Amino acid sequence: MRGANRTLIAVVAAVVIIAIAIAIYYVMTKPTSHVTTSQNITLTIVTFSGESAQFIQYAGNEFHKLHPNIYVKVIPEPFSNYITVELTAMEAHSSQYDILGFTSTSALRVAPYLANLAPYLNMFNMSDLIAPQENFGGIYYNTTTGQEEYIGIVYETAVYLLAYNATLFNNSALANQFYNEYGVEFNPQTWQNWTTVLDVDKFLVSNGITKMGILIDDHAAHGIIDAYPAVYGWFYARNSTLNQGNIGGLPNFNIMFMGKPAPGCSYPLPSFNSTSGLQALEVYKQLVSYEPSPNVTVVEYDNLPNLYESGAPGAFLFSTQLSYLSPSIYNETLVAPLPGGYAETGTDFLGISKYSLHQQAAAEFLAFLVSPQMQEEAYLLYHKFPVSKTAIAALLSNSSIPIHDRLIIGGIYKAALNAWANPPNIPITYTELIPQFNSQVYNYLMGTEGAQAALQQAAQSWANDLVQTYGACR
Repeated sequence: MRGANRTLIAVVAAVVIIAIAIAIYYVMTKPTSHVTTSQNITLTIVTFSGESAQFIQYAGNEFHKLHPNIYVKVIPEPFSNYITVELTAMEAHSSQYDILGFTSTSALRVAPYLANLAPYLNMFNMSDLIAPQENFGGIYYNTTTGQEEYIGIVYETAVYLLAYNATLFNNSALANQFYNEYGVEFNPQTWQNWTTVLDVDKFLVSNGITKMGILIDDHAAHGIIDAYPAVYGWFYARNSTLNQGNIGGLPNFNIMFMGKPAPGCSYPLPSFNSTSGLQALEVYKQLVSYEPSPNVTVVEYDNLPNLYESGAPGAFLFSTQLSYLSPSIYNETLVAPLPGGYAETGTDFLGISKYSLHQQAAAEFLAFLVSPQMQEEAYLLYHKFPVSKTAIAALLSNSSIPIHDRLIIGGIYKAALNAWANPPNIPITYTELIPQFNSQVYNYLMGTEGAQAALQQAAQSWANDLVQTYGACR
């Protein structure tokens, strides 16, 4: 890869060493399992279509080789429809699906129909899975009992981080000029706060080096609820009054809420209508101001890769979007955590239907799916980033994989280990919380509403939604 400097290689080399050390504790052999059955059974999985479904079916075929009496059949549905298909079957208490696919943000929509995985956790090497990837969607905070329950198993890594043009940021002349003007490194791997990102944007645009700054999603329909928490996480982590000792907030509620339930409540209250939330919102607007034709070109999930390719120095995006880049741009791109060393996650899961007649076999298959060998093959065959630390260690030490690709793998792994800056995923997130929050913030970005008023109105709407969903506090 052109422009991979010594600092970047050293950073990822450190990740490699750590990952290899982790791998020493695990056996790098094809997993065995203990399902015994004299009858033929079929495990039926419903999930969204695409390469992930293809990988799951591949793993199912491999599982069948070990267990000739067990067949695995994946039913791929369009992303826009698969949750409806699942819920229709589950509401009828149907046993036609043994395993249900879901995303982190749709987890609680299907949670009432998922088996608690507690009896099966001994089948999984949970310490080998990247915990923040499992936590956002795989763990359910039961507001009735106040306890956490495992409802799903993550099977790939997806993380919101910084992708940047390494050729640009490895330019020593620019690096020296930037350091002389701002007193901080030009290398994105070293950035410690969002002020540096704004300084980089100003430096690049004002000097005519690039026509736009580092991109961030500002789409009102969905993107704002991904982008704002990424910025807000820096401030939330540093405000103990908000996080109350839980840096990522409570499971499902996450950082947009306080870190503990309010007195007399089974749930926490919104946290973003605070000084920290206001600071984050003001930073977010400044980031957007460096995008192409501010307030005209909306940056969203679908067009962000193309805008990055058109000359942006970098972009805050999900690691899954890297596959949308052309080979020439991808080969000049590296990744880094969000400034300060953290990230946001947004992963995919599989859970066992509570109406399945084959729960034991289903659990065995899920354990097989996230085993080191299957996870390694997920990358080699389908370019899905593993969730197994051992699989990552194997990939990072695999000299047949180009150094650039291993730098990407190491960068995603580094970010994924500290990916806790997440939006909520309670049942009303999609129907109520996202439109209420996004519309208020979008009004602020467009200049039709003040920052404080936007956050206060959104927080009040969320508080009202909580009362309707969980009941009033005592």
